[in-house]
Amino acid sequence: MGCAWRFDWHQHDYVKEVALPAYEWFFDDVNPPVQAWAALEVFVIDGARDLDFLERVFDKLLINFTWWVNHQSAAETNLFSGGFLGLDNIGPLDRSNLPVRGSLTQADATAWMAFYAISLGAIATILYRSGRPTSDLTIKFLEHFASITRAMAGQDLWDEADGFYYDRLNLPDGSSYLIRVRSMVGVLPLLASILLDERAIRGAQRLGKQFAHLLGDRMATPEELRARGILRGPEGDRHLLLGVVALDRLLRVLSRVLDEEEFLSPYGLRSLSRAHRDAPYRIDVEGLSAVVDYEPAESTTSMFGGNSNWRGPVWLPLNHLLIGTLEQYGRFFGDDVTIEYPARSGNQLPFAEVAADLRRRVVSLFLVDASGRRPCFGGEERLQTDPRWKNNLLFHEYFHGDDGAGLGASHQTGWTALVADLIVRRPGSGAAVLANLWDVE
Repeated sequence: MGCAWRFDWHQHDYVKEVALPAYEWFFDDVNPPVQAWAALEVFVIDGARDLDFLERVFDKLLINFTWWVNHQSAAETNLFSGGFLGLDNIGPLDRSNLPVRGSLTQADATAWMAFYAISLGAIATILYRSGRPTSDLTIKFLEHFASITRAMAGQDLWDEADGFYYDRLNLPDGSSYLIRVRSMVGVLPLLASILLDERAIRGAQRLGKQFAHLLGDRMATPEELRARGILRGPEGDRHLLLGVVALDRLLRVLSRVLDEEEFLSPYGLRSLSRAHRDAPYRIDVEGLSAVVDYEPAESTTSMFGGNSNWRGPVWLPLNHLLIGTLEQYGRFFGDDVTIEYPARSGNQLPFAEVAADLRRRVVSLFLVDASGRRPCFGGEERLQTDPRWKNNLLFHEYFHGDDGAGLGASHQTGWTALVADLIVRRPGSGAAVLANLWDVE
């Protein structure tokens, strides 16, 4: 798989366990732990047959997961930190190097760890199904997922008035407060969810009393599960939706995510709410003042070199993941549950149709519109009109939050080329997708 999967190259041991550094110039910074999810995607695309590949990756990631638990979790809270986590200047403070005393409990880091746990649990389940002795590890990761879910159900990272998740700054005097910037930080908890069918539910329960007890302890009776809307279908054909975000909170977060005055742009989901254009967020702590406002184009700050911007532009990686999450909700709820889309429009759509429209918006970045122009080329007339250039697409790093113009580096094929996946593996295409991998029979 090339160096991207050579963990023995990229893991370093100057700490007691093993971390995966984000880049070569500062090994202490880490990216979100998406490697297990990525391995599953590669496994599926390749026909779900290369179990040796999956096992090799799994063995390495067990060590990395332990590093995250030991080094990034506040004691006994199951809430996590992690620094910048690829989101550079998304907050008012440098999250990797806080300019004030104290610590930061991060909504995105906690969500990523739940996402990591269920991805590793899925790998363990697949390996168990093929005869590997990984049942105890499946239980381990499901228990981690359940513990994080219970922690996220509290109020530490959730603001009931706003209906949104935020980072929390903890100061040495014992005081703390939420960093109320509405950004992708507060949307990422939606990613951590899994959908179990009848065979998977029964198979998981057969793994041992621990998981059966865990389900019963967390979820109570089947009747209560049905009342919460997360267990559906008749006996023998049940489907269970597990996620770190309860259904009522999910709908509240989505009411902001799908609002055109906040996250929803003509070309996908913005990284930060446009509401901050008229209402910038300001923090004053320990003599430091910092402001976050909506910046749909290039960054106006020097944080992380000033050559990246998460304060408004559209980024492909998180749009790709969130579209997949909404499609999963669509498979579970079907047409029985609808959401207002766009928010405040009065138009109700099922989750699957919302996901399909988001997919269309992102793909439209690269398509010729009714005026004969491609949004991704912005105001570059040579790219828009010159026959030698206009059909040669560039994969920009990120895109203007309002008009879709390509920004940053123009060679970011590593993540912006995910648009090809949105096209090729759209629902109904017949292409392999990451689903139903929790069947342990």
